[in-house]
Amino acid sequence: MSKFAQYYAKYKHDAGCYDWEQRQQHLGALFDKDESIEFYLGEGTDRKVYKHKVYHLKSAPGITVMRFANDIDIPVERDFEPAMAKDEPSCFVIIDNRDHLRTVAIQKRKKAFSNTHKVAKIMSFVIDQQLFKDHCYGFEILPDYYPVDLFKVWEQQQAHAQQMRFGTPEMEKDEILRKVEALKVKNRDYFDDSIMGALLEVLYAQKQAKYKGHYTVMPEDKKTALYVDKSSVYMRNLLTLADALDEPVELITNDGGTFRCFIDNDEGNTDKIVSHEFNENFLDMLFKTKKKDGSNIEHEDRLKAEEEVIGLMNSMKHEVTDEEEEQAA
Repeated sequence: MSKFAQYYAKYKHDAGCYDWEQRQQHLGALFDKDESIEFYLGEGTDRKVYKHKVYHLKSAPGITVMRFANDIDIPVERDFEPAMAKDEPSCFVIIDNRDHLRTVAIQKRKKAFSNTHKVAKIMSFVIDQQLFKDHCYGFEILPDYYPVDLFKVWEQQQAHAQQMRFGTPEMEKDEILRKVEALKVKNRDYFDDSIMGALLEVLYAQKQAKYKGHYTVMPEDKKTALYVDKSSVYMRNLLTLADALDEPVELITNDGGTFRCFIDNDEGNTDKIVSHEFNENFLDMLFKTKKKDGSNIEHEDRLKAEEEVIGLMNSMKHEVTDEEEEQAA
């Protein structure tokens, strides 16, 4: 499984002179073929080109999957002497250009790029230049951030909240307890560590036994909403743990909506881009002819892979209205 950071495309600089369908066509044309656009940074001898390949989903032509490569030098040894070798590690980028959708998913793969911002920067720079040159309006790719404060979202959705899901800790128990101790001085109104030791014992036993890595809380009566609760010892300890881990909590409503929010954050949320897990093997199948076991990738395999990609992008839908773009321009 790989993690994909969620970004979205925004048009700017008098994009209003074209309607949505025209802008959609302009963007799609840049990815019509591999050679339709060249991604690069720098000029002259500093110019660096980033290779890419595109695949358009047959079942959803508005979705483009792209392999985006970084040309890097890696140290090796030849004939007992240090030398450098070329490598071109790549990450996947998925662009959802269907009607009134503008989501961009960028794979987190440090072997290729240190962070997803780098990929978004390269793509934004080139696409912006090309669209401005051809149509006199601009373009940028921006990250979607988690809502910082869980309680704000919880209060807004409390009449519809059905359950809350907490992740299983990845860090060591001693480190978690140190972070919990540090929260005491912040005087959170939900802080409570009275059962933290027992809670961690349960969660680590769950992880060691390889059970599903989430801990779900919901009302005893399924017809009752999960209202904001800062009074129960149980909930206070779970909220304190999530705050110490600095991991998002999922708030799920009775209509299936999911809000992934951080408990609190005093320093902003610039590093908290919404991310989704996805099996990159499905994306590999779109570009290759054989599976890892050597068997051929059949038409049905690609159809299944496309279905999975569509499902991922449907879960990441982002739409910015024209009015919002005009205000931001």
